[in-house]
Amino acid sequence: MSPFIKDGDVVTISPLSGSSPRLGDVVAFNHPEAGKLVIHRIVREKGDFYLVRGENAFEADGYIEKRDILGFVTRVERKGRRVLTGLGPERLLIAFLSRSGFLLPLRHLVWKMVRPFRVLAILLC
Repeated sequence: MSPFIKDGDVVTISPLSGSSPRLGDVVAFNHPEAGKLVIHRIVREKGDFYLVRGENAFEADGYIEKRDILGFVTRVERKGRRVLTGLGPERLLIAFLSRSGFLLPLRHLVWKMVRPFRVLAILLC
């Protein structure tokens, strides 16, 4: 789920409590085939089935059933600070870009543009 959730982040998961996940929500679920806990974003809905995909994944995981979803990711903390990106209204755009296969190429393009400025900032400090 990088860059929105990275290794070492503290993730808060809230139960569904009768509500249904929506497009763009980040959910924790039991992966039916892998048999492990996974956190990914919902990129498409079909009734009680949800297509989920990680931000760095080249392909979606496939459809999962609502009963396999443990809860919503409602908070992400990194080094004691709350991470705001990816869980607000921008989640819909992220879901669309991920489902369309544009998120990874766009992310790499932005990184290429930003990286020289990060290097320059480090050298000047």
